[in-house]
Amino acid sequence: MPFSIVKKFGKLYRVWRERGTRGLFRFLVDRTVVKASKRLNYQEWMARQKLTPTGLANASREMAQWQHRPTFSVILPVYNVEEVWLTKAIESVRNQIYPNWELCIADDASSAAHIQPLLLHYNKLDPRIKVVFRADNGNIVATSNAALELATGDYLALLDHDDELAIDALFENAKLINQHPDADFIYSDEDKLSVEGDRHDPFFKPDWSPDYFHSCMYTCHLGVYRTSLIRAIGGFRAGYDGSQDYDLVLRIVEHTQQIYHIPKILYHWRVIPASVTSSSDAKPWAYEAARRALEDMLIRSDYPGRVEAGPRQGFYRIRREIQGNPLISIVIPSAGKTLITEADRCLLEACIHSIRDRSSYRNIEIVVVDGYDVPERIVQAISGNDLHLVRCADSFNFAQRINLGVAHAQGEFILLLNDDVEVLTPDWLESMLEFAQQPEVGAVGAKLFYPNGSVQHMGVMVLGGNPGHAFHQVAGDHPGYFLSNLVNRNYLAVTAACLMMRRSLYNELGGMDEVFPLNYNDVDLCLKSHQAGYRQVVTPYAQLVHYESASRQAGLQPKEWETLNNKWQLYFEQLNHNDPYYNPNLSRDEVMFEL
Repeated sequence: MPFSIVKKFGKLYRVWRERGTRGLFRFLVDRTVVKASKRLNYQEWMARQKLTPTGLANASREMAQWQHRPTFSVILPVYNVEEVWLTKAIESVRNQIYPNWELCIADDASSAAHIQPLLLHYNKLDPRIKVVFRADNGNIVATSNAALELATGDYLALLDHDDELAIDALFENAKLINQHPDADFIYSDEDKLSVEGDRHDPFFKPDWSPDYFHSCMYTCHLGVYRTSLIRAIGGFRAGYDGSQDYDLVLRIVEHTQQIYHIPKILYHWRVIPASVTSSSDAKPWAYEAARRALEDMLIRSDYPGRVEAGPRQGFYRIRREIQGNPLISIVIPSAGKTLITEADRCLLEACIHSIRDRSSYRNIEIVVVDGYDVPERIVQAISGNDLHLVRCADSFNFAQRINLGVAHAQGEFILLLNDDVEVLTPDWLESMLEFAQQPEVGAVGAKLFYPNGSVQHMGVMVLGGNPGHAFHQVAGDHPGYFLSNLVNRNYLAVTAACLMMRRSLYNELGGMDEVFPLNYNDVDLCLKSHQAGYRQVVTPYAQLVHYESASRQAGLQPKEWETLNNKWQLYFEQLNHNDPYYNPNLSRDEVMFEL
C-alpha cells in the first residue's frame, strides 16, 4: 500500500481516537465542503448570494406574515455630490423590496446647480421622499440633524450621498426586528463599490465586539438605530464632523445592550477621491474627530483613561487607568521537565526570570505547582519572597494544577501561565489588567509568538465545535483581518498559556474542569464565562514567546474533543454552531478569515 494512503488512514485514525465517531464524521464533512469551495473569490461568492426571482417571491410571502412592519427613515445628508452618484443613492432606496420607508434628505446649501432640481424631482416623484434645503452651509452634523427632524419612522438608517443600499437592506433589517422586537441598534456587513460599478473589498464583521469597536469604527455601514433612542441622546453632536456616526454609536451603546448584527452585505460604499474609502489621507479631520469621540467616552466611563494612536490611521488604542494597585497571582503549573532553551536554561527558570526582570508591574506573587519533580537546583534558582511552591503527587493534569494553584493564590487577579513562555513586553501585565478589572470582562489573553517570530496565539475561535487559533503560524507582524492582529479584539476563547481573570470570577465559574487534563480546559473555562454573560478579549500589546508544548507532550488526549462537544452541544446549538466573533461567511477550515 502506498505510503501516502497509509499516512491518510493514520490521520483518520488519530481523529477518530481523539474525537470519536461523531467527530470523525464532522471532520470528513468539513473537509469535503472546504475542498469544494476552497478557491472561491468574492465575485463567485456574490454570484451565489444574488437574490433570485424565487428568493424575491419567498421574501414577499415572508413579509405578508410579519407581525411587525416597522418604518425606516433613511437619513441622507447631501452636499455638492455628483449627479450620477446622488441619483444612484436615491434609486437604491426606491428599489428596496421592503416598502415601508421614507427618505429624509437634507441639502447643506449646495452650490452645484444640479442638486436642487434633482431633489425636487424626486420629492414630487415619490411621496415617501422628503427634502429640506438648508439656507446656510454648515457641516455633516448639522445636515444630518436637519434630515433627522424630517424623520417619522420607527428606525433610522444612515446613507451617504454617494453610496448604495443593497436591494434587500431594509427587508433584512425588518426581518430581524420581527425576530427581535427589542433591537435598538443593528449593523450589517459591507463592501466597496468602484466608480465603474465593481464590488470589492468586503468586510465580514463579528457580532458586537465592544473592545474591537474601541479600536476602530467597525460597525459603520449599514447602521440602523431606533429613532426614539437617537432623539433621547440628542442626535448627532456638533464638533465631530467626519466621525459623527462613531460618536453616535459610542453614546448609543451606553444606553442599550440590544445590539444585533446581520452577517450579510447590505451596503455598498463608493470609492471616490473625496471618500475615506479611497485613502487614509482623504479626510484627516475625521480621524481627529474619532479620537475626540473616544476621549469623551472615557470621560463618561467608570474606567477612565487615554487614547493612543493605533497601528494605522483610523485605529486607536484605549489605555485604561489601573484601579488601585491590586495583587496579581501568577499561577504556573509545571510538568517538571528540565528541557533546555537555546540559551541553555531550564524553561521554568527562564520563564520566572523573564517575569521578574522584564515586568514593569511589581505587585505580583508567583505560585508554581509541580509534581515533586522540579529539580532542587531549579527550586533554589527560582526561589524568592514572591514565589510559593505548591506540590501535587498526582499525575500531570493541567486543569487540576491550575485549580490547586488558584486555591493557594492571594491575589485579586490570577494570571494563568505556562512554564514554557517568556515575557517580551514590560507592560504586559498592565495591558491585560486594564481589561480584567472591568466587571463585564471575563478572560483576557495575550499575543503569543513561536520562537521563530510567527503567531502562536491571537485568540481562539470555536467553529462547529472545533477550537482553532486565529492566524496560526502567520508572520508575527501580519496585520490580520482588518488589523485584528494589531489591535484589541474580542474572541470567544483565549489560551490558558497566558490568561488573566479576576479570582472571584474564576471561582464563580467553578474553575477549570479537571475532566480536561491537557487540552480544551481553557476553551471550556471561556465558554462558561461567555455563557454567564462576560466577554473575552485579547490584547496584542501583551506579548510573550511560547515554546508550545516544549515542557509536555503535544496532542489531544483520547476523547477530549468529544467530551468538549458533548458538554457544550446545547450551547453550540444556541450559537448555531457559529462563533459570534467570526463571521459565518468566512472559511471554517482554518481561522484565516478567508471566503
